[in-house]
Amino acid sequence: MKILITGGGGFVGARLARTLLARNELNGQTITTLVLADQVAPPADLLADTRVQARTGALLAQCEAFSTEPFDGVFHLASAVSGECELDFDLGMRSNLDSTRTLLDALRRAAQSSGKPSRLVFSSSVAVFGPDASAPLPGLVADDTLPAPQTSYGVQKLICEHLGADYTRKGFIDGRAARLMTVTVRPGRPNGAASSFFSGIIREPLAGVESVCPVHDQVSHPVSSPARAVEGLIAVYEASRSLWRPPRPEPARTQRARVRHAGGAARGGWQRGARSGAF
Repeated sequence: MKILITGGGGFVGARLARTLLARNELNGQTITTLVLADQVAPPADLLADTRVQARTGALLAQCEAFSTEPFDGVFHLASAVSGECELDFDLGMRSNLDSTRTLLDALRRAAQSSGKPSRLVFSSSVAVFGPDASAPLPGLVADDTLPAPQTSYGVQKLICEHLGADYTRKGFIDGRAARLMTVTVRPGRPNGAASSFFSGIIREPLAGVESVCPVHDQVSHPVSSPARAVEGLIAVYEASRSLWRPPRPEPARTQRARVRHAGGAARGGWQRGARSGAF
């Protein structure tokens, strides 16, 4: 099978690629080609694998080629992060919304030519929940908790969920969305995510560097280790369609799985005030 990972040279994307290559199969099919699309080249160990093809450049510019290159599976991880989207509105719209719609259209055209829609996992975010101060989150945040994003990033992710749901309803793709928690600990320098400090308050002290926590010590936030995030993405991909909620007549809603994976790698909900995501 042939798989595409957008953002395949990044923090989570490279780890997902290594896991898939080590498994050598996905959903019972042997992986023959793994295409890693990103603005930067993948790490050297991935490039050394003969099954890997690197496509370097802006995703928007690559999508036209994808329309003539059918993929069995797609993990769409490429995204501008939360803090970047607040600082540069156009960047967020271009990198998150425009790129996702262009990718979906490319997959649609490829499916129309091949007769077989790609299975796509979209990496959404718990940022879709907000919360709105006038509508506090319940004690257990689950798939049916009302999204109320309060950032451009959260809004863009929620729009893309709905787009994926509609393309799935129309039979253009077999789509599913995974609302990822903050993945920590991220190595290297902090990125532009608003939640980047959740890695910094662990990473920096271990390196003997001072780190400032910008929130109250009673703040609760869902986090996941890189390994659990990757396991969750794979579990969502491999989940049978029968495990997914049937589409509601109106409005169109993203179909999400209540996947129960060994060790809690992918969950239908997270508990506020408790540790979320098994390490």
